[in-house]
Amino acid sequence: MKDRDYKEVLENTSTPVVVLISNEGDFSEENSSKKIPTESDFKTSFSVHFVNETFVKTYGDLVQVGFTTEQCVERLSKEVEWYKMACACTETGELQETTFYSTICSAWLRINMSSTKNGFIIIAIVNVSKDKEREQQLLRQNLRLAALTDELSSSREELKSKLENITFLNEQLEHMAYHDGMTNLCNRQKFKMDFEHWLEHSKAKNEKFGLILLDLDNMKLINDAQGHGEGDEIICHAAEILKRFKKDDLRVYRYGGDEFIVMMRNIISQDTILNAGDLLLEVMNEEGIDFSGGIAICPDDGDNYSDLLKYADMAMFEAKRKGKNDVCFFQSIMRERFMEKIAIQTKLNTAVNENLFQLYYQPQFDVATNKLRGFEALLRWYDEDTGWISPEQFIPIAEETRLVIPLGDWILERAIKTLKEWIEDFGFDGIMSVNVSPVQLKKQTFLYDLISLVKKYNIPTKNLEIEITEGVFIDNKNEVIDLLKQIRELGIGLSLDDFGTGYSSLSYLQMLPITTLKIDKSFIANITDAGGVEANITDSIISMVTKMGLDTIAEGVEKREQLDILKKINCKNIQGFLKGKPMPKERCEQILGGNYELADHL
Repeated sequence: MKDRDYKEVLENTSTPVVVLISNEGDFSEENSSKKIPTESDFKTSFSVHFVNETFVKTYGDLVQVGFTTEQCVERLSKEVEWYKMACACTETGELQETTFYSTICSAWLRINMSSTKNGFIIIAIVNVSKDKEREQQLLRQNLRLAALTDELSSSREELKSKLENITFLNEQLEHMAYHDGMTNLCNRQKFKMDFEHWLEHSKAKNEKFGLILLDLDNMKLINDAQGHGEGDEIICHAAEILKRFKKDDLRVYRYGGDEFIVMMRNIISQDTILNAGDLLLEVMNEEGIDFSGGIAICPDDGDNYSDLLKYADMAMFEAKRKGKNDVCFFQSIMRERFMEKIAIQTKLNTAVNENLFQLYYQPQFDVATNKLRGFEALLRWYDEDTGWISPEQFIPIAEETRLVIPLGDWILERAIKTLKEWIEDFGFDGIMSVNVSPVQLKKQTFLYDLISLVKKYNIPTKNLEIEITEGVFIDNKNEVIDLLKQIRELGIGLSLDDFGTGYSSLSYLQMLPITTLKIDKSFIANITDAGGVEANITDSIISMVTKMGLDTIAEGVEKREQLDILKKINCKNIQGFLKGKPMPKERCEQILGGNYELADHL
């Protein structure tokens, strides 16, 4: 069919038609050996040869004769793969068809593409129905919904994973919040929560529950001597032992440091919780751990957290006071002691700040000659509301609160100042003995302060004696001995007080640079008893230390019979009410003035 014949046929059809013609020849069977054009070739080697009237009526001048293929693509749709369709037409001679949505025409179009033997490519463009357009739009919506569903499903899985991670993290945080990091026991916060829960249960069921507050003994000694690592191992070992006892009615907690709490319910009698405490003590002791424990029972001893814990703490300190490694029940007298302690502590702060203390001096006499050896400076405290407060009451509190340091500094300076005055005014050549607390002795500047006072008042060091107790050797024994040696090198005497009531032994004395040994009054009190061992013990002590070159002083001598025995066993000096009570400075000066007999009537 010739060109004119095509035009006549296509002009009368009701279908919009565009005819393309190759600019470089045809792709007919006769020229089938010709190389199939590339995409770039296709865009430039075809142009519009004919557009029928129907196309013009339908689409206007979108496509005009002379347009290149590239211009047609730009005008109709970039989505149609013109090159592949044209190639398929020329290679197979088969009809090529595709449907697409043209954004340019705002319509769905279907293209039928066929080729002729003489190289024409006839393109028939047909409008697709609106239904087809809606179907395609619904399809796209469904595809978008499917994609959104997949996305939501993926997000749901991701959210689930995140929630699981958050739940795990929350569990870890909760465990950390309520458990001790070192022992993995429940901690103080968890104990308080459980306590409140058990308290509600106790009130509702009218049942009793109790606490055992455990404090491991001698941990400071262990930490100082062996290091904190060893101390931590003991704490962890104790925790593992306590875990063996955990059950529904018995829970264990690390309260802090070397303290643990055992909380037990369904207590029928005191024996119930006491037996548990004794069993704990027995198992701990078997594995080399000592502890002091205090028991308080709800509601017998208290019905709130702070009171019950405080009372268990009081009972625990009572166990320590009695010698440690024991378990004690709380008793009301402990509360009374505690209140007295608080009252004294409050007054003590005021007394230290306002300097309300006094120094008394108790004379010491040579047993053989009855001559004055010297004086021991003793602290006294008179309170306007309470009256005289015993040193046995306030000194331990002062040591516990470290008020003993400023108090001890005041005592030391006042005693040295008095010694200086007595040397100048009375030609005194005796001893001024001053008690120094273990807490004060461990002060880093103690030696420096002592030397400064000696220089300030310019006293002979041979007239000064520092009196210590065996308690100074509990911690850092070697450091303390080094310090004492430095004090002794200054020419200052060293007296060991209360010998026989603490840790010392006669062989232990060989290590200490002391000059005087004071025999505790507990030995002297019963020294005259028939068949008693005190006289023999005292005799042995005096004999041994005399051979070591030490001076001896017997404390608490109140009877002539005691003095007679001390003479027989060659005790060097005595101190006690028999020869003189502690007295103020003014009365001591009467003795220094020459009236030695006055001491017998004081």
